[in-house]
Formats: sequence, structure tokens, C-alpha cells
Amino acid sequence: ELGISPIVTSGMIMQLLAGTKIIDVDQGLKEDRALFNGAQKLFGMVITVGQAIVYVMTGLYGEPAEIGAGICLLIVLQLVVAGLIVLLLDELLQKGYGLGSGISLFIATNIC
Repeated sequence: ELGISPIVTSGMIMQLLAGTKIIDVDQGLKEDRALFNGAQKLFGMVITVGQAIVYVMTGLYGEPAEIGAGICLLIVLQLVVAGLIVLLLDELLQKGYGLGSGISLFIATNIC
């Protein structure tokens, strides 16, 4: 349900922070690049949790008062796990275990 939006959002925000020099990142250094990518993935996980909670609490899957707290929690958990799987698949594709870029492949599958 969340798709690649947490990955794309975290990437855009981190690039914006790095571009405006709010965070100091030297992409030439391997350590800085690894730290930046790790922070981007962590931020993607935080966005995934936030979006999952907002989706359920705004009534996208039914009014929370009607479906109950247990079902709401299960839906949030399902959305978070699915979002984390997408993050992990993107990581695998970026490392070279697949065809092409991870993000472009996910975009292509969402369009088709």
C-alpha cells in the first residue's frame, strides 16, 4: 500500500538537507557516504511507521472506532512490515542483486 513513497520521501529530504548544508556530508569519503545511506534508510523506516499510523487513523481501512484497536494495530503492523520489505528489496537491488536501479524497477512495477 505504501509502495516506494517512504524511500523516495526520505531520499528527497536527505538530499535537501545535504544540499542546503544543514547536514555536512562529503560524498567523496566512503564513511560519510555509508553513514548518509544508513541515515536515509533509517529515515525511510521512520516515515514508513508514520505513514502506516496515519493511514489507519484517518480511516482509510475503516473507521478505527468500528474496527477496534486490535485490528488497527494489526493493519499498522502489516503496513510497516510490507514497507520494510520494500526497503530491504531496494537495498538488495542497489547492491547489485538484480536488474538495474532499485527505485526505477519499483517505479516500473507500480506503473504496470
